[in-house]
Amino acid sequence: MDPIETEKFKPSGHQEKVQLIELQVREYISAFLWLGLLFALTASLKVSLDSSPEAAVVSVSKAPWVFGAIQWMLQRWPAWLSGWVLPLLSTAVLLTLPCWEQKVGKMWVWIIFLTLSLVWVGLTFLYMFMG
Repeated sequence: MDPIETEKFKPSGHQEKVQLIELQVREYISAFLWLGLLFALTASLKVSLDSSPEAAVVSVSKAPWVFGAIQWMLQRWPAWLSGWVLPLLSTAVLLTLPCWEQKVGKMWVWIIFLTLSLVWVGLTFLYMFMG
């Protein structure tokens, strides 16, 4: 197989060659669309960074919503676990997912990615609405 081309399987059983540049363009387009969506979310959400009246009693630091999952974990678990171990572990999992695809299959890689993403998004929403 030519290193510049990759094979694309069709349901009929025969293979079609796809240029590597076409795959890169698809990834760039999807990355910029997601970044645009995230930018729109950050521009539209207003999260207060001021202290509340209860802050005199309990010192709670606030952070932008993008760090909400880490802030939620920091309020409940030890700092070394929620500030270092879990974010680094999830980053390592995301970085090694392409290698896992050959071993466990594409479907399981997607399941792992979506599960990890939903956990972080869920923790962020917990921080925003319950924290």
